[in-house]
Amino acid sequence: MKAIKDSKENVVEGRRLEQAGDLSEAAGMYQKIMDHDGGNQEAVGRLLVIYRKMKEYGKELAVIKGALAAVEQRDKALQEKWIKAHPKAAGAGRAMFRKLGGAEVSAADPMVTRLLKRKAFVEKRLGRGKPKKGAIIRHIAAKGRGGRKKSLVAGTRKSEREAAIAARKEKAAAVRQRADEQRRQKVEAQEAEKQKTEAQEAEKQKTEAAKAEKQAAAEARKAEKQAAAKAKAEQHPSLFIVSLRYLVPLEEIDAAMSRHMKFLNKYYEQGNFLVSGRQVPRTGGTIITRGKNRAAVERIMKSDPFVKGKMVSMDIIEFSASRVGKGLKL
Repeated sequence: MKAIKDSKENVVEGRRLEQAGDLSEAAGMYQKIMDHDGGNQEAVGRLLVIYRKMKEYGKELAVIKGALAAVEQRDKALQEKWIKAHPKAAGAGRAMFRKLGGAEVSAADPMVTRLLKRKAFVEKRLGRGKPKKGAIIRHIAAKGRGGRKKSLVAGTRKSEREAAIAARKEKAAAVRQRADEQRRQKVEAQEAEKQKTEAQEAEKQKTEAAKAEKQAAAEARKAEKQAAAKAKAEQHPSLFIVSLRYLVPLEEIDAAMSRHMKFLNKYYEQGNFLVSGRQVPRTGGTIITRGKNRAAVERIMKSDPFVKGKMVSMDIIEFSASRVGKGLKL
């Protein structure tokens, strides 16, 4: 039983080595089986396939011869055992053989037939010519009453079926393993892509947060600067006297007066203009205003219809108010 178990384990290991591409090691593993069971059909078959792939036709021929010799020896032992157990039937069989003129009726083992056919091909390839006549080994085993003769092929066929089933199972397991590996790789790739996307999103949020923080700091500095400037201006307000002198007749001045008044109302509402009115005699007008600087006042006055229409000349005098009378709030 141990030898059968070892043979099966060696077959499995040999198959694994074959799939791994290590043909020499696989051949050694199958040879171990033949050393104990020279007629082991699966070991013989795999060795022939390996040596055929390796184009080692001499070794293939040696395997064929060894297998044929082992089968012949095994069948002779079985036949002798049967003759000892059934001497009368054996004698009747020999008498019948002589009566028929020496013609023996037997069934050839399919394994032997295949081996002989391959042997002829290999010998021809090696240039050794055709096999000698009568080389076919016949296997006869008598069973049951009357010395009925049957071919000893049941064990061989069973081994073939078991080997085929084992090969199919091994192939299915390999397919499942590849499918599982592909699924695992796909899941890993999806997880890696997800992590990459999350990392990119986190980096983007971090960048946007830093940008928003920087912008908020800049706006805070700007507001602080404006507040400081405003406080400074309130402590020492800059005031301007704008003097306008008419360059055109009063009729043209009066015609544009309504637009000039809209201009004045706008900047009174915004808190820029403090006082305005006509000069006496009526040769122009005067506006007292406040502003950040002279340039800011000039920009405001350029929108005056009188100035835009070149109807007046303009002088601007800047001064710093250090004191104001009661009731006047600058």
